[in-house]
Amino acid sequence: MNRKNTARELMELFIRVVSKYNALEKYPMKYGTKHKFYHTERHMLDMFGANPDMNITELALKNAVTKGAISQVVSKLEEKGAVRRYKEAGNEKEVLIRLTDKGKEIYERHQAVNDETVSALFAELRKHPNDKIEFLISMFKWIEDHLDISRKHMERRKQERH
Repeated sequence: MNRKNTARELMELFIRVVSKYNALEKYPMKYGTKHKFYHTERHMLDMFGANPDMNITELALKNAVTKGAISQVVSKLEEKGAVRRYKEAGNEKEVLIRLTDKGKEIYERHQAVNDETVSALFAELRKHPNDKIEFLISMFKWIEDHLDISRKHMERRKQERH
């Protein structure tokens, strides 16, 4: 086995998988509502549902995006009636986010879709021994770390050019 060719093949396969995933995520979904919810909005609803009363700063850190990006998505979700912003008494600085009843319903429906999606992966994983699954997890963690390092290098190169 030529490891260099294998590495290239794995990278090409990974890129194709990511591209296909990204294409799927562009499809908006309705959850029994008049509004369509895009991937970023669904992901935010998942975050709010799993982490009630989280503030915008915490969300930005957890998602590795800016507070402005979170605020934009929150604004869209507010317009669709899925979340609301509020401040706790005694703390006028911190803005917290909470799912509305409609948001909770959408969150629950989306969790059911996620469970259905994960069930196919679960069935496939049952076919393999634990050591192979652990290796797969370690490779995905390595890829994630590698992409983080690559992003930092690209940011540095971008700054050097200016």
